[in-house]
Amino acid sequence: MAKKIDISIVIVNYKVKEYVSNLLSSIYKAASQHTVQIFVVDNDSDDDSVVYLRQRHPGVSYIENEDNLGFSKANNQAIKDAKGEFTLIINPDTLVSEDTFTTLIEHMKQNPECGAAGCKILNPDGSFAPESKRSVPTIWAALTKLLGLHSIFPKSRLFGQYYLTWLSENQQAKINVLSGAFMFWRTELLQQMGGFDERFFMYGEDIDLCYRIQETSYHIDYVPFTSIIHYKGESTKKGDLRYIQIFNKAMYLFFDKHHSFRYSALFRAVIFSAIWLKTIFSFIFSRLRAISQIAADLVLLNISIILGFLIRFQFSVEIFSDLQSFQFLWINLLASGIYLLIGGLFGLYQYKTDSISTPLKALLFSYLGVAAITFFVRNLAFSRLSLLIGFGVSVTLMIVLKLLQINAKRNQIYAKGQIKKSKILLIGNDLDACELIPKIHARPDWNVEVLGWVQINTVGKDEDLEIEQDMLNQKVILNPLGSLSQLKDLVRAYHADQVLFSLTTLSYKEMLRAISTLQGLSVQCKLIPDSRDFILGKSKVDYLESLPLIDVELALNKPINRFVKRSFDLALAVPSIALLWPLALLAEIKRPKGQHFLKPLAKYKWHNRSLFLVGVLYGHYSWIGSNLPVQNSHSKHNNDQKGVLKPGLTGLVQLNQGKLQEGQDTEHYQLYYMQNYSLGMDMDILLKSIFQPGNNWK
Repeated sequence: MAKKIDISIVIVNYKVKEYVSNLLSSIYKAASQHTVQIFVVDNDSDDDSVVYLRQRHPGVSYIENEDNLGFSKANNQAIKDAKGEFTLIINPDTLVSEDTFTTLIEHMKQNPECGAAGCKILNPDGSFAPESKRSVPTIWAALTKLLGLHSIFPKSRLFGQYYLTWLSENQQAKINVLSGAFMFWRTELLQQMGGFDERFFMYGEDIDLCYRIQETSYHIDYVPFTSIIHYKGESTKKGDLRYIQIFNKAMYLFFDKHHSFRYSALFRAVIFSAIWLKTIFSFIFSRLRAISQIAADLVLLNISIILGFLIRFQFSVEIFSDLQSFQFLWINLLASGIYLLIGGLFGLYQYKTDSISTPLKALLFSYLGVAAITFFVRNLAFSRLSLLIGFGVSVTLMIVLKLLQINAKRNQIYAKGQIKKSKILLIGNDLDACELIPKIHARPDWNVEVLGWVQINTVGKDEDLEIEQDMLNQKVILNPLGSLSQLKDLVRAYHADQVLFSLTTLSYKEMLRAISTLQGLSVQCKLIPDSRDFILGKSKVDYLESLPLIDVELALNKPINRFVKRSFDLALAVPSIALLWPLALLAEIKRPKGQHFLKPLAKYKWHNRSLFLVGVLYGHYSWIGSNLPVQNSHSKHNNDQKGVLKPGLTGLVQLNQGKLQEGQDTEHYQLYYMQNYSLGMDMDILLKSIFQPGNNWK
């Protein structure tokens, strides 16, 4: 006799396999006392999602679609085969607590007229998600939400209809609509209703399904005694025009299906026009940030052109008395047009704040375009010197602007130009610290600092001794910074940017409770699943695996890159040595034979810097390279050999000296640098070194 199934669980995946894997891990923990049937329906993710998930979760039933069928059709494929007493429709970018299933099953059994139920949904920062409890979006309810009246008058039943804001988040109640992220149904009822209406591709299908329960003898309950966490739409791009169109089309489809018969054709046309007008405005507002960045770039470009003109004529007041001077404002218009046109080809309209190269390329071609056009169109002729000055000013201002924008943002681990390291607190036990901290430190492309770890619990004595020895070997600090109950104070005290929760030893319920204590703090919470091979954050998955580095086709070995690096070294060294040549000559005379630099280093730091500059001129050293040979050595360094990194004043290794293990990590960082070398990387490392000086002659 087949074993009775308590819950059938349906998950639709579209290119979020890591989130699905993490959700499945939380489901296993929550289902420890229940029998579950799990379906994962893949909507043609085209990223080997099913292969990836099958390896990690073989006990799941997988349905592979050759096309993206949408949310409704994909769910219905599994709903018709559901054998559980209850069926859970759940989004892939969620996590359930250990008591979620038990709490809802008990509620459904104690309330036989409850056909579906939802629970408290939390945002990644621990705040309450208002979509946990909703009403049917009537025209009035939608209007009050659009105008923000539900926020102004949260206790009003008239203005707070959309999210039922007059109900406390901790108050159990009958509601009209569940969030599609988590819908706990009686399977028999769900199948009798035919599942989702497949005319809804994505969005609106949850509202429609809940609305149709009114045709039955059942109702929907909001049960706040358990909670889940929802990352909200990680498989969609909410600023994308197609997303906005699908969302607003779904809203009209719902209106047309359930309400249009009550209104005249003219009123329906007004509603239709209003929805599509909202589509246009939604798209514009979603692009406001990008538009504002481009507008700031254009203002900077035009100011630079005018400054070039003023500097060229030494800020002479007389030039403003001549109205003919203002004819050159056409140059500003021309440069702006070229900037937008050429910038579009370089992806200017898609670039993020942390992109410096894209606007700089657009600037270069703008000035080159203006110079070329004004050369052939004589009535637009413009001072070439003014253009040259303006270009220098614009490049300087653009770099400063982008650096300010980059460093104003927190929680970035990849951004070039970010001077401040992203500070991380790890939540786990000593075994987590032993394994995860070295993994994080082994990533040369991450600009992070692990502050330490916060203790969850302890392990057995024998295991403790073994872990302690292992940690000492790996140079991981054994003592925790504090306990989980002190997390909020630790985040404040250490100014942490990110908190990483290791789910190997931490329960989901404990994690949700800890996250909720961090509300109001500017800190990002991320999860490390049981597999310990990636970090899961909002809209971002960062793998903890070491980068695949190979000792072939190193970028630094390419002749053009070697030439660029040598030119960059000389461009900085020549003017510097011109100022310090007497000191360099004296230092060379005083330097003992066979010794690279004068000892003690701190006492003779300026002499040694002069010796370094001379070494750069001769090609023995580079500004960015491996550790300088500060010890006595009589060997000559064959730094011209391919694959060998010259000693440098700074570099990836020097910037990360405190967190690297001897040997393998150092070689890994150096190989990463040589494989990914670019002039931009050198400039980024040099910039960070100015504000984060290494150990060379402080």
